[in-house]
Amino acid sequence: MSERNYFKIAERMAFRAVGTTYPNPPVGAIIVKNDSIISRGWTQPKGIPHAEIHAINQVKNKKDIQGAHLYCTLEPCSHEGKTSPCVNKIIDLKFSKVFISQVDKNPLVNCRSVKKLKSAGIRVVIKNFSDRVKELNDIFFNSLIGNKPYISLKIASTADGKIATNSFKSKWITNSTSRMIGHKLRSLNECMIIGTGTIRKDDPRLDCRLDGLSNRSPAIFILDRNLDLKKGLKVFSQKNRKIYIFYSDKIKKRIPKLKNIEHIKTREVNKEIDIKTAIKKISSLGYTRILVEGGATLSASLLKENLIDEIYWFRASKIMGNSGINAISNLNIDEIYHLKKFNLTNSKIIDGDQLSVYRRK
Repeated sequence: MSERNYFKIAERMAFRAVGTTYPNPPVGAIIVKNDSIISRGWTQPKGIPHAEIHAINQVKNKKDIQGAHLYCTLEPCSHEGKTSPCVNKIIDLKFSKVFISQVDKNPLVNCRSVKKLKSAGIRVVIKNFSDRVKELNDIFFNSLIGNKPYISLKIASTADGKIATNSFKSKWITNSTSRMIGHKLRSLNECMIIGTGTIRKDDPRLDCRLDGLSNRSPAIFILDRNLDLKKGLKVFSQKNRKIYIFYSDKIKKRIPKLKNIEHIKTREVNKEIDIKTAIKKISSLGYTRILVEGGATLSASLLKENLIDEIYWFRASKIMGNSGINAISNLNIDEIYHLKKFNLTNSKIIDGDQLSVYRRK
């Protein structure tokens, strides 16, 4: 098998882990000996174990690893965290060569593992496996170093961009297949952010209801400026999920301590939670991928601040007209050159609905 094919397989392993590895990056690894793959690994839920160790653990007789090649989509860790440094295990097991797609920009690593491997007599090759791997790693780096998680906005609307009637009826605008893809999106993101309006009107659970993926329901961040939401709502009934509530720093209410709910005092601007501050806080907690399923106001506030990286827009083959609620509220744009610019990267028909995927330019 060619080196390029090994790169592709390691890449596939990394993408298996997307959405599950918080607070670690999703990484893929394969072990190759005598031109055969003897093991595959990917970062396990919550980052334990890391991809390299997961691959190593699949090999029963560790002596078989001696002289093998290791392919990793990211530089192995060299620092002590929840687990011991992966680089030490790689050295101990006497790998002969390590291929790395990208050096880890985390200041705790950043070439330390490469130097340590070389000092131990192990050949190291740094070579970009693919643009997809680079993009995957950059999402982690941007959040870790720049406090900018990757934010995806999901919209389900009529063909003319309405998400509900004026009486807030929205079930169901899109079809069941589109809704299943929406649940898959939830499974690929580590957390969601939502406003109180959507929760009050729809009383959603915000979980992933696909067979076999229910354990991949993301953490939830709620913008509840005045702490008005009642704890009897469905979203609060799931005791095994982490829920964070952003509230205004002007609120003086006594906040009860609840097992799975954490309250975060946040500055407000123009009687709204400052969304930029909220996003930075989410990033500081280790979350790198955010799915937005809020209403028109939340979508607009994120777009105004140029925080949306990708839009998944599901449009049903239905027309509502002016009596409906727009998918995005007022952006206060008066000039054409102020329009928010996105590239259409994918489009497909889903049983009569249309899914368009846009990425920020």
